[in-house]
Amino acid sequence: MNYKNLDISTPALLIDKSNLLDNMKIMSKYAKKNKINLRPHTKSHKTSKIAKMQIKNGAVGICVATLYEAEIMSKNNIKGILLTSPITNKSNKIRIKRLLKSSSDIMVVIDSLYGLNFYANIASESNVKINILIDCDIMGIGKNKIIRTGVKNIKEIIKLASRINKNKNLIYKGITAYAGDIQHINNYNSRKIETSFRHRYLKSIIEQLNTKNLKPTIVSGGGTGSFDIDTGSKLFTELQTGSYIFNDVEYDNVNIYKSNKKPFKSSLYVASSIISIIDNNNYIIDAGLKALSTDSKLLPKPLGSLPPGTKYKFMGDEHGKITIPKKSDKRLKFGEIIIIQPSHCDPTVNLYNKCYLINKGKISNYFEVDARGY
Repeated sequence: MNYKNLDISTPALLIDKSNLLDNMKIMSKYAKKNKINLRPHTKSHKTSKIAKMQIKNGAVGICVATLYEAEIMSKNNIKGILLTSPITNKSNKIRIKRLLKSSSDIMVVIDSLYGLNFYANIASESNVKINILIDCDIMGIGKNKIIRTGVKNIKEIIKLASRINKNKNLIYKGITAYAGDIQHINNYNSRKIETSFRHRYLKSIIEQLNTKNLKPTIVSGGGTGSFDIDTGSKLFTELQTGSYIFNDVEYDNVNIYKSNKKPFKSSLYVASSIISIIDNNNYIIDAGLKALSTDSKLLPKPLGSLPPGTKYKFMGDEHGKITIPKKSDKRLKFGEIIIIQPSHCDPTVNLYNKCYLINKGKISNYFEVDARGY
């Protein structure tokens, strides 16, 4: 990788187009081979043009995490949208009504009777039918539990599914079951053990729904860290993988396969510049807290022609520090471009209005990150 001669203002978000496409094709080929649908999560890239590329490469639709993401994807004529977060704010009703007019096939999730009534009222007022999936909490079990959204027990899941089925304005499509807490368990065997707890519970949910004539047409879930294990369970009808297109520092540390083979390439970077020199080994760049996500325990990773062992450190809102090993005779210059791999792709992308496409080491185009923010 040699991006040091890029003619670009910094800090800037870069995407290696070739690696991006390769990652999409690898996941699409995997889904096709294993006869499972792919509905990738756009919360990772928040970019309608990338979503269109994913659909062109075999995805049946897309997932979105926010109402705004849904609006932008719908505005760009993207079909098969699944909104994976419950919406309960009454002030959002007007926006949802508009969305239903432009995307009649959109699917939404609920995890409460309140949510069911919320959408039932919208459907009745708008004289439309709404596709509903029940969000099932499969993260609140096991050793690594995180309690977030989702119905907390099977009895309540069945109750909600039955009530959806009886409502003339709501269409029961199935369930979602996403285990975000296991995606970054680095060791394959440890991750598989934790995943098995979730799968046993999910199997019970599906079996008991089936006995009540509430068989889910769609069972949606899985992530970049667990997609292979999830597919092997034969419980899911579709995958919600998102970060696979970028493969950040966190996922570089995850053994996705037992063989430790790395299926995806790094494709997302932040370009920065040397703006000050402390000494021969320490340099200040113009990429700090406002240019790279800070939620990970892992630090962003300097790449390119820098010597092995080069480190990045946050030095404030606008500044970061590049430290070259003392044994190296490498010296950096004022204005030199430094390429950084983000620790976590999703919140890093959300910091930028546009991403520049790099093709063969040169800027070929740019995409607006049009679904960022709220």
